[in-house]
Amino acid sequence: MAKVCYCADDFSMRPEISLAILSLLEKERIHATSCMTQSPSWFQDAKVLTSLDTTAEIGLHLNFTQAFGVQDYTERLPKLMLGAWTGQLSQTKVRDSIACQWELFCSATGRMPDFVDGHQHVHQFPVIREALFKFLNQQQFKGWVRSLRHPVLTPNTRIKVTLLKLLGATRFSEMCQHYNIHQNSTFAGIYSFDAQSYALLNQQWLAQAQDQLLIMCHPALSHSQSSHDPIHAARVREFEYFDSAQFQQDCRHHHIQLGPLGAI
Repeated sequence: MAKVCYCADDFSMRPEISLAILSLLEKERIHATSCMTQSPSWFQDAKVLTSLDTTAEIGLHLNFTQAFGVQDYTERLPKLMLGAWTGQLSQTKVRDSIACQWELFCSATGRMPDFVDGHQHVHQFPVIREALFKFLNQQQFKGWVRSLRHPVLTPNTRIKVTLLKLLGATRFSEMCQHYNIHQNSTFAGIYSFDAQSYALLNQQWLAQAQDQLLIMCHPALSHSQSSHDPIHAARVREFEYFDSAQFQQDCRHHHIQLGPLGAI
């Protein structure tokens, strides 16, 4: 029986996302969520999240591309990538932003994150990853970080998965080992967001599942005012699948044991 952890990204980004994640956590369909602590609603959302009677892990979703306020150090993803690979990102601003997002997490929850990952996988980019590991080392962090080094490949996601892996996954994993920080063994959840059958994708991931497989997801409730979110339709499809009997059947069929990664 393979032990798998589903982690919902983007908690506190918008109400329809947070409500969907809270619902799935309560039903124990997912066992981790990563939080965007710069959100104006973060402190209120954190109260609800930490009040749940659940073994789920709560992590920091490190953000450098989603602007919540003028004080945030963010860039459009292409510009951030260019700055990272040319070494032009401000190391001071990156370090200060990591520290600020971390402190917002700790202030709202009363503890360190169980894990750290990155919005749009920015945590594995050059400059950001060096600052992150130095910071985690200073904090004597005992949790885990998201690694994309060993992705689960499927026919329709192979190209995107491979490209994201090339954006620093190997070096990031090596730095995990150097700093003695835990990481997931394998990873899934990457797709183009236009796939109409999210269930089929999950069935393909679960068919290849090994222990410590971490599957990223982005569920949300349907909301008429989310047309500005380019992946909102995909978010809704994800929520509907996780909330369905089909998801439970798929887990049983593939002999999957769901749980938090730390427990795995």
